[in-house]
Amino acid sequence: MSVAAPAEPSASPRAAPSEDHAAAAALQGALEAAGHACGVRWLAETGSTNSDLLAQVRAGRGMVQCLVAGHQSAGRGRRSRSWQDQAQDGAGAALLCSLSWPLPRGCELSGLSLAVGVWLAQALQALGLHGAALKWPNDLLLGPRKLAGVLVEVADAPQARWAVIGIGLNLRAPQGLEQAASLQQAGVQAGRWQVLQALLPRLLSGLQGFAQHGFAPWMQDWNRLHAWAGRPVRVLGEDGTPGLQGQALDVDEHGFLWLRTAQGRERVASGDVSLRVQEH
Repeated sequence: MSVAAPAEPSASPRAAPSEDHAAAAALQGALEAAGHACGVRWLAETGSTNSDLLAQVRAGRGMVQCLVAGHQSAGRGRRSRSWQDQAQDGAGAALLCSLSWPLPRGCELSGLSLAVGVWLAQALQALGLHGAALKWPNDLLLGPRKLAGVLVEVADAPQARWAVIGIGLNLRAPQGLEQAASLQQAGVQAGRWQVLQALLPRLLSGLQGFAQHGFAPWMQDWNRLHAWAGRPVRVLGEDGTPGLQGQALDVDEHGFLWLRTAQGRERVASGDVSLRVQEH
C-alpha cells in the first residue's frame, strides 16, 4: 500500500509557514509509530483537496494519504455546493482536509459519510467539545448551527475502489455566516493539527472496520447523536421540490433514515435528498 511523503514547501505567495510542514511530518511519523500507514501532506492553498486526491486516484497514483490545506479556492460540499472558505477569516480559521482510502470492490459504501460523522464527533468530544449532534446525512451541528461537513466521493482504480473523504470544520467562526458554529465559540481552543491528531487515528481504524462490516457497528452511536430524532421534518428532492414529510426516526444499519409519515414508515436514501426541519 503506497503512502505519500510529506509535501515540500510551496512556492505560492500564500506559502505555508514551515511549522505546518513540520507538523504534517510529525503527524505522519506519529501515525506510523501507531501502526497506521498514512501520508500527511500540507498545501498552503489549493482548489479542492477532494479534487486533488480524486485526480491522483484516476491517474493511477492512488495512495493512502491525508491532504491538508490552508485555503481552498474551489472547495465544495454535498451536491456540488460551495464550501465557504473565506480568506478574510484568517489563517487557521478552518480545518480543510481530505483522506484517500482504498476499499475492496463490492464493499457497500452506504453509510460511510455517517460513520465519518461519528468518528469526527468522537474526536472532538475527546478534545472537550460538548453538545455536538449529527444531522443526517453528513453534517455536524452545534445547536442549530453547522460546525462541520463531510463529503465522500468515490473513484475506481483497477485494484480497488477509492473513497475520498473531505472534511471541513470551523475552528473559528466564519465572518458573516450566522448559521455557522465553531470550536472557538464552544470554548475549545484547538488548531488544525491538534484536531487531526485526535481524528486521523479514529478515521484510519474505523475505515478498516467499515471495509469488513459496513456501517452497522456505528449505527447506535450515530442514533445517540441524532440531532433531529423525533422531530417533524421534510425531505427535499435534488431540484429542491418538497417530498416526504414526517417524524424523523432512527437510521438503519445501511445508513438510511426512516420517517414516520401519514402513510406509515418510509425509508429515505442519503444520495437523493436533503433534510430540513419542518416549521410549524
